[in-house]
Amino acid sequence: MGEPQRRGGGGGGSGEDRISGLPDALLHEILVRLRSAAAAARTSVLSRRWRRVWAHLPELHLVAPPAAAPASFPATVDAALGGYLAPTLERLGVSHRTVQQGRDLRIPAGRIAPWLRFAAERVVGELYLYLCVPQTFYDFTPEVLGEEAVLELPVCQRAKRIELHLQYAYTTWLRPQASGGLFAALTSLKIDGYVHMQGSDLTALVSTQCPCLRDLDLFITLIAIFDVSTHSNSLRTLELKVLEIRHLEILAPSLEELVISNRPMEAQISAPKLVKVVWDDAYDPHLNRFVDVGRRLQLLRTSRQALSLAMQFDQVDELNLIVDLDFYDEAVYGSFVNETNKLPKFNPAVNEGLLLHR
Repeated sequence: MGEPQRRGGGGGGSGEDRISGLPDALLHEILVRLRSAAAAARTSVLSRRWRRVWAHLPELHLVAPPAAAPASFPATVDAALGGYLAPTLERLGVSHRTVQQGRDLRIPAGRIAPWLRFAAERVVGELYLYLCVPQTFYDFTPEVLGEEAVLELPVCQRAKRIELHLQYAYTTWLRPQASGGLFAALTSLKIDGYVHMQGSDLTALVSTQCPCLRDLDLFITLIAIFDVSTHSNSLRTLELKVLEIRHLEILAPSLEELVISNRPMEAQISAPKLVKVVWDDAYDPHLNRFVDVGRRLQLLRTSRQALSLAMQFDQVDELNLIVDLDFYDEAVYGSFVNETNKLPKFNPAVNEGLLLHR
């Protein structure tokens, strides 16, 4: 007698394809673990049963191979998003990172925009866009921000977390959708890289369009020196490295953690629940004012150039002070000792971060 005929595509001594008989939900769980939409799509060659399984995955991870050319990767992303059939998507990740250098490696804003529009329509969970091309000093020439550099950020009403990392060698002008709709479910937003925004757009995005935002992390440059206001009843953590701010106003009654990595010209901060502060720049109490904050901090991390910030509080549980000091200079050392004598009460057992130059 001949060998029994195999059914389906595969595995097992009996020749029976047991995997294809699994429920869609379990197949989706298996394919999601590949962390690659391209690999998941390749399973469509196994049998007719598998042809559209990938197109209903709850997560899509589109990652360019290190040697992928920028010209080919956008087409791959377009094809994957065009073939996706499920009405909603829990997580969308698009990543293009290369160690190569050169102007031609940048993916134009016009090619990225449809990906964000797809996310606005489908994503109900998390959106990650990571596009990184290294910058070199010798070929860096500032570009004039024209319409071709504009990347519109459409309103993602159902997304809960958005991270946009646009670290190109040149600039991207990020502009929120003009309709002014709400990112109604968004609780976490991170934008960094070589990104420019209008100060008025940034104020509207944070203060008006994101009513549930809890965590905000921004590293951007304003197109022109401008005032920025952050009024939010929901913010818990705020990390800002925003260049070209003239006056920063923070009104956040629920804010607990504040990180300022680039001091604005002027600042007024009202955050009565604030307990952790990181201030990585110079501090001027006349220009940078904490007008309504608690009198006790759990943590203050700063430098000698901002030591007077500690004097705005009655007690600091943990003081992380970075000091670059020549202890052989008696005048400098004496001045430092006088400054530290004015510090509020703190716990020396948890004090750390002292950097000495001899």
